[in-house]
Amino acid sequence: MTQKKSIIIKIAVVLIMIFASLMNGHLQLNRKVDKIEDVFTNGENKDNLSIKYDLQKIDDSMSYFLSLAKVNHVESENIKKLDQLHKEFDTIDAIVDYSKWYKEVKAVYPLAFSQVRSVQISKQHEEMLNKYEATYNSSIHTISYSPYNQYVEEYEKETDGILAKLIINITGVKKVTTFD
Repeated sequence: MTQKKSIIIKIAVVLIMIFASLMNGHLQLNRKVDKIEDVFTNGENKDNLSIKYDLQKIDDSMSYFLSLAKVNHVESENIKKLDQLHKEFDTIDAIVDYSKWYKEVKAVYPLAFSQVRSVQISKQHEEMLNKYEATYNSSIHTISYSPYNQYVEEYEKETDGILAKLIINITGVKKVTTFD
């Protein structure tokens, strides 16, 4: 009986050590993800020059663009998709979802610009369209060179091993993704 208790205690100690190691790994990985999320939200130098700020600029320009398309009676599937994406923007709270949103916007917004340009619009509307397109282009350029993407790539390299993937999958570490 004492031998059984001894084996049970040893198994319990091993399980506790495994659990403690998993939790320690989870906490370390979550700290890294929290730092990456902070750069996403507040910028590398806490100056609010961040991907989230640029995504907001894109969404704001989409709002004005959609009004311009409506005034000029331009309708298309791309413009409808942009309208849907614009409505979704304020409901997004996870970086992974922002990344999906961004990829969809990049696939549709340039086509929508072309569609509005293809109709006869006033010089004033053309200038406004140029401004919205410049805001979009500036934002995607800034996002593509953001230090955030570098931090995510470093994190992905650090977590490329089997043990790290095991900890991520078992303990539910938050996910991050690049914006490209």
